[in-house]
Amino acid sequence: MTRFRWKLLEPDEREVLLLSESINVSLPVARALRNRGIATYDEARLFFRPSISGLSSPFLLKDMERAVARVQDALRNGEKILLYGDYDVDGTTGTALLYLFLSELGAGVSYYINDRFTEGYGLSPEGIAFAEQEGVTLIITVDCGIRADEAIGRCRQSGIDVIVCDHHEPHELPPAYAILNPKVPCCTYPFRDLCGCAVAFLLVQALAATLGTGEESWAMYLDLVAIATAADMVSLEKENRILVNEGLLRIRRSPRQSLKSMLSVMGVDAGGMTMYHIAFGLAPRINAAGRMQRAQLAVEWLMSSSEDGSRCSAEELERINLLRREIDTDMFLKAEGMVAGHFASYCSSIVLYDENWHLGVLGIVASRMLEKYYLPTVIMGSMNGRIKGSVRSVEGLNVYEVLQQCGDLLDQFGGHNQAAGITLRPENLVAFRKKFDEICSRLLPPERRQKELLIDSKLALEEVTSNFMNVLEQFSPYGYGNREPVFMTSGLVLAGRPKLLKEKHVKFAVRDRNGRMFDVIGFDRSDVYRAFEASPTSVFSLAYSLEKRSWNNRDYWQIRLRDVMFMTT
Repeated sequence: MTRFRWKLLEPDEREVLLLSESINVSLPVARALRNRGIATYDEARLFFRPSISGLSSPFLLKDMERAVARVQDALRNGEKILLYGDYDVDGTTGTALLYLFLSELGAGVSYYINDRFTEGYGLSPEGIAFAEQEGVTLIITVDCGIRADEAIGRCRQSGIDVIVCDHHEPHELPPAYAILNPKVPCCTYPFRDLCGCAVAFLLVQALAATLGTGEESWAMYLDLVAIATAADMVSLEKENRILVNEGLLRIRRSPRQSLKSMLSVMGVDAGGMTMYHIAFGLAPRINAAGRMQRAQLAVEWLMSSSEDGSRCSAEELERINLLRREIDTDMFLKAEGMVAGHFASYCSSIVLYDENWHLGVLGIVASRMLEKYYLPTVIMGSMNGRIKGSVRSVEGLNVYEVLQQCGDLLDQFGGHNQAAGITLRPENLVAFRKKFDEICSRLLPPERRQKELLIDSKLALEEVTSNFMNVLEQFSPYGYGNREPVFMTSGLVLAGRPKLLKEKHVKFAVRDRNGRMFDVIGFDRSDVYRAFEASPTSVFSLAYSLEKRSWNNRDYWQIRLRDVMFMTT
């Protein structure tokens, strides 16, 4: 019945008690904090009150002084600067950020973003040819470039300096003028898990400090950094937590015109903006441009300052995203139909290929397949005689390292531990599928093939007080590296008959032994509805999160179901 492997986290109770007393919170809240590595009053203060003053100096990033000096030279000499961005949310937001900032300084700046289908990822021959034709003498990459050895070598031969702003894992460092990446050797920046847009933001911060343009000249772009950080699935800890929190505050208080128009199209009030609206609203619409047509559409929208222009661009991105959803739904259904045949030969991974699949949505379909089957997943299509694929991995399996072991069968691969992209020749497909599955089989024991649900603490319903709820709200923003707290309550029974909503969501009420009642909503859990229909009087345990709801100007909290476990007799 249970969909997950439940794991009740058990931090040291002495440390939990000390933390509870020092910051005056309940024991379940203190356990949730300890489970996030927070042990002291000062650490809790930084967690609950993330402040822009907590960001490290951008000059701790290796090569930052060299990069700033080079940009200053370009500004003084009137050189042409080309921003070379990736076509996803991270690359487009970072490109828009740098373009707007450098334009304010009077720079001769333009931008280039690859066509996903004809050029692929990274610095392409077409992009470099464009720079040469335009007389560009400085390229600044955004969310790409760390593995572009050959391309950057060509730039040097053409008299073009390259500053790399990237966050992907380095291999052999390219011959760039400066490399800004917290993951390169000997970098002293204390936080490694920035996204590419955040690295570009640090360059803006450093330039502003050097030129004396003031804090607001860089702080005004925190909204774009927040969107990129949330969308790129980097860890929402430490500096990323600060960047997202500050960015969300700016969007809520005073959204820039482009965001105001898009939120209007989405039917979302800027004042209630959350991580959910970024992950499932803004990010898909921004990504849709590069997946379906040209990523430049997203950059143009992000930089638009007129009400009419931004509204027109937002509506176009909405239209493209609707088309994207139709295509990825069709692909997902076809992929589901192929799984049974695939499992007949391979049991530890999903590696599916169809030459007609749309390359722009491979990653989306891979993520949806991973969510359903919880196995390392590769979804592939065809382009120019090569097979191109998107890879997604389960927690605890570094897919980048798996691909390194398959490197002899791949023309190209890149990414990080949870997601990657690959290119291979058709004749290597069968061997790749076999080798990928063999490695996954070795690294994934059976017990890890069911997704683990981390539970922060047992919780009695009577402990859910107003003070508890107010403190719990301050755990947000949630995301990778700062998951939403999950609690567990046992000895519950149904209070009334459950309802099935839209044939897939379950809604019911629960009652504990003391008569305390709570409403419960379970999204995409029709299985729970069927189980209750079969055993309406069963005693069960719930694993859940708590969410605030409003009705008739009254706030209340309801349980959002994660999983249910029926008690055995």
